Amino acid sequence: MPDYVIIGGGSSGGVIASRLSEDRETTVCLLEAGGSGNSPLVSTPGAFAALIQDFAINTHNWRYNTEPVTALNGRRLYNPRGKMLGGSSGMNGMVYIRGDRSDFDNWHDLGNQGWSYNDVLPYFRKAERNVRGESQYHGAFGPLHVSEGDASFEAYRAFIEAAASLGYPQNNDFNGDTQEGIGVYQFTVKDGRRAGVKRCYIDPMLDRPNVRVEVNARARRIVFEGKRAVAVEFVQDGQVRRVDVQKEVIVSSGSFNSPQILMLSGVGPRAELDRHGIEVVQEINGVGQNLHDHPDVMMIFETRKRIGIALNPLGLIKSTKDLLHYIVRKGSWLGNPPTAAGGFLRSDPDRDRPDFQLHVIPLAYRDHARDYRLMTKWGFTVLINIGHPKSRGAVRLRDSSALSDPLIDLNLLSHPDDRTALRNAFKITQDILFSETMNDVVKRPLYPTHKLNEDQEIDAYLTEHVNHSYHPVGTCKMGTDALAVVDTRLKVRGLQNVRVADASIMPTIINGNTNATCIMIGEKAADMIVEDQRPQ
Repeated sequence: MPDYVIIGGGSSGGVIASRLSEDRETTVCLLEAGGSGNSPLVSTPGAFAALIQDFAINTHNWRYNTEPVTALNGRRLYNPRGKMLGGSSGMNGMVYIRGDRSDFDNWHDLGNQGWSYNDVLPYFRKAERNVRGESQYHGAFGPLHVSEGDASFEAYRAFIEAAASLGYPQNNDFNGDTQEGIGVYQFTVKDGRRAGVKRCYIDPMLDRPNVRVEVNARARRIVFEGKRAVAVEFVQDGQVRRVDVQKEVIVSSGSFNSPQILMLSGVGPRAELDRHGIEVVQEINGVGQNLHDHPDVMMIFETRKRIGIALNPLGLIKSTKDLLHYIVRKGSWLGNPPTAAGGFLRSDPDRDRPDFQLHVIPLAYRDHARDYRLMTKWGFTVLINIGHPKSRGAVRLRDSSALSDPLIDLNLLSHPDDRTALRNAFKITQDILFSETMNDVVKRPLYPTHKLNEDQEIDAYLTEHVNHSYHPVGTCKMGTDALAVVDTRLKVRGLQNVRVADASIMPTIINGNTNATCIMIGEKAADMIVEDQRPQ
């Protein structure tokens, strides 16, 4: 019987399993619903667009879809999520961003003691093995490899120069003293290969005798005796299996699946559980609530030169040569993440911090890389997302089966302030992209086909094209209010030995890519679990 059962081997769960099992007297069972993640598609940074495809043969991806989004004319939004050891760190864009200092100080101000910026910074540094070496802000001895982005793509350089020409600051470290500015991102890549949680945390622990890892093991429910978890049931190879637990169950299945598992186990809103005939173990109305993500919109341009990536005959010949170069030396664009340039700016000069993020992508790219005709053009894309959305959705049960997808109501742009912020961010980005500095690179705009000057036409474009940034958070939020699911030790309210540790515990989303913060949550959770087991 293991001491700990961890449900989900993703960006937080994989970290927790690795850290707890460093003590050879501690036994850990890690249940992962997906496969091993051993694939060149996963390890190759440039294969990002292939991993997020909505193909049935894509076994690395949950391939979720949301419910219709009212503010987007009822569009359903495709939502790829990692289905493998390492979770979405095995299919994300690899951008290493922690969020702004104020994001974590806000968590603290909401009543979450121990989660301020100064509290979480040591865990970011503990995780990190940054090529820049150790400093006040960075670690050099952790398992997570963080490297510099390759800014050689001509549109990257032009974009950075265009922003500077309009007076926007440049920033060479978005995880340092300040987040604001335009520059080149750092990435979780090492030697031309993805350095996700699987490679950096899980693979090194697989030979430990005190670790049991089960893949293709989909959690069915947590089994309780009273308020104490005693086992986890899971489905594997078509059979229902059970693993008993000695100390704790840690749910780390992400913002869609963690609330689903809790509700299937009888932990959640009573009305939702009653609707599906599930016996209530602990009524917590906040389970599945507070879902939010960064709404984003893309601007796409055709380039004058044949630069970047294109799915046309010449582009495919070029990519074949690049593939051979990558196989031999791990060089070429295949060894680099898909978005090296970008940054953080303010949608309103009166704001006290940056509130939107930009990514420049060396590909004419939209609709989750499913617009193949567009991708035949030589071009680039700029992705705009707002960092502090106010819109909130929810995750509910589709039925009482663990094999069914959760019902995802993302509810983007339901709050009018989100549309205003994204509209303002769109205008600022337009000014950069239509500036004289970009003329040597840009041939013509493709989406939209011309500069949009009126609020009404920008809003129409947003309604038609807004999507999300693959950063869902908040559905098992940490806090002290009535909708809080876990406390500051990540323990589920009212239960004796169940925690949640993943993106779902974020009370509010950070400004930036969320993966580094999920890893930090895993590092901090592991320490808290060990601390709480020590004799008082």
